[in-house]
Amino acid sequence: MPKEARILFIRFSAMGDVAMCLPVIKAFQNKHPSHRISILTKEIFCPLFSELSNVQLIGLQKEEGTFSLLQRILKLQSFDLVMDLHSSLRSRIICSTLALKGAKTHKIDKRKSAKKKFLKTTNSLLKPITSQVQAYVNVIQHFGFDLSTKDLSTIKKEKKSTNKIYIGVAPFAAHSSKTYPEDLMRALIERLCTTNPNIEVILFGAPGNQQQLLKEWCGNSIQLKTNSGMCLKNELNVMSQLDLMISMDSANGHMAVNYNVPVITIWGSTHPFSGYQPLFQPLQNSFLPDYQMYPKLPSSIFGEREIKGYEDAMRSINQESIILRIKEILNL
Repeated sequence: MPKEARILFIRFSAMGDVAMCLPVIKAFQNKHPSHRISILTKEIFCPLFSELSNVQLIGLQKEEGTFSLLQRILKLQSFDLVMDLHSSLRSRIICSTLALKGAKTHKIDKRKSAKKKFLKTTNSLLKPITSQVQAYVNVIQHFGFDLSTKDLSTIKKEKKSTNKIYIGVAPFAAHSSKTYPEDLMRALIERLCTTNPNIEVILFGAPGNQQQLLKEWCGNSIQLKTNSGMCLKNELNVMSQLDLMISMDSANGHMAVNYNVPVITIWGSTHPFSGYQPLFQPLQNSFLPDYQMYPKLPSSIFGEREIKGYEDAMRSINQESIILRIKEILNL
């Protein structure tokens, strides 16, 4: 292994999975500073790595083809090691090409058999499978590097210069089966605002319909704001100042936790034991449906599978318990 190996990390999507790469690459860089690191991801996700220094970011541009991307990569430099943290068709083509140029490559274990077994297990017997973050670490360990999840850490954030309590709320998810019902979420937000006049809630949603809906939620409230009009870099700056993030099983929780923000997650058809619980968060920060009422849960790893008759599963989550946990975290 060269003392200054040229290493390429690859992870294109989804946003939450890319965000989970940050603490791993940061820890690797801290422990092995002599190596030259490049990160290949979607261009829109590059700001997720803005906290890293001396790193080359290679952004996949919108609608750019794999062949065009390969040409750009080959013009940049050669690589000694390629760590494929995605194992998609695109990343495997890139690995194969770079291997022909002399690079050693290794791809992530997607734990497909473990995930299938997990979904077939009675929910009362569920045990955590290898997490996504651990799977990233395993790729690095394959090349003989000394690194473990104990080496991972969050990013230190600046102290606030205000007595306001900032709570982020990300009420949306990729699938309806893991999205807390709108009326319950709005009721939760209203209760937060009445708990303490110093609380300010920042609502996070994607541009377009989500942000428009969140603007309607805000109305004329002085305690509610949205991320409308913010670029990803500015969103991350806002997240770094939060005292708490409330998220679905979605990217926002993974982004906020990188800044040492406590994260409460509300789960539906998915489960924190499936490998995607936000890093460093205790299990009591995860709130799940009543599994006695809905014994077929969890029904999927990513939330794409919905079970007929389980549409109201998330309504069985005790909202009072969420409020109590929020008060514990914020010392209210």
